[in-house]
Amino acid sequence: MFNFLPILPLIAQVVSGTPLTPRQAAQQVVRLNSIENVAVRQNGLILATNMNQATLHQIDPVAKTSSTAVTVSGASGLSGIAEYQPEKFAVIGGKGIYRVDFTVTPPKSTLIKTITEANNLNGLSAFDENTVLVADAGKGNVLRFDVNTGAYSEVAKDPTMAPTGGIPFGIDGIRYANGTLWYTNIFKNSFHKIPLDPVTAKSTGAQTTLWSNLMGDDLCFGPNGKIYVTTNSRNSLVEVDPTAARPSPVSVGSVTGSTSCSFGRTDRDRNVAYVGGGQGVFAVTVKI
Repeated sequence: MFNFLPILPLIAQVVSGTPLTPRQAAQQVVRLNSIENVAVRQNGLILATNMNQATLHQIDPVAKTSSTAVTVSGASGLSGIAEYQPEKFAVIGGKGIYRVDFTVTPPKSTLIKTITEANNLNGLSAFDENTVLVADAGKGNVLRFDVNTGAYSEVAKDPTMAPTGGIPFGIDGIRYANGTLWYTNIFKNSFHKIPLDPVTAKSTGAQTTLWSNLMGDDLCFGPNGKIYVTTNSRNSLVEVDPTAARPSPVSVGSVTGSTSCSFGRTDRDRNVAYVGGGQGVFAVTVKI
């Protein structure tokens, strides 16, 4: 979940692995600069963040239009976003975690808590209806954060999460489900999973590395049991079967500077991954 298009020469030095041939070219939904992260509301509208703006964009994938959903007061830019209750989203703005509430009209943003000692908050995932998990890419750890009280604590830290490379940036995209946290380390070109206690969210075992030769940015769960990972400067969305004995990424679409993904939530687009990138939001249809 980090848009590295301005520094592609640096990234080219650290990316390894065989080039991936995509199944399809993605279809552009809207053109917006440097989309960092995306989420989809229950009504099918897409939310998109930009690390250089406090504007939370709202995109209609049918009309292919965009508007401002809300301006997050106090933030200079937005990164991770996750829905923890119906129509209530946690959003990272710098060192702050904000609540954006769409159950009221107009939608309202509120600062929950500033994590003053944070280094570079980026990845975000819902854990339960009262808790989100936050990745600090600069410190290489994961925090459990209570969206009601603002209380937080470290629940996972591992060498595979640590920052490396020319930019002190490590663990990037994170997603939690069923006792497992899946995460990427963008400059280590790696993808991992680690078990978490389903009540406390604390890590309960060693991590497993799925690959270490392909840049991974953010990720999302598909409706077909597969995991989808964006590859940033590798300009693709890849599909991973988490049940395979030796999971390997298969490219399913090409998106320039792909940073993030989220699947549609209506009958029309449940098999469509909406992918954020350097030139806007794109649609990639997958098999289910």
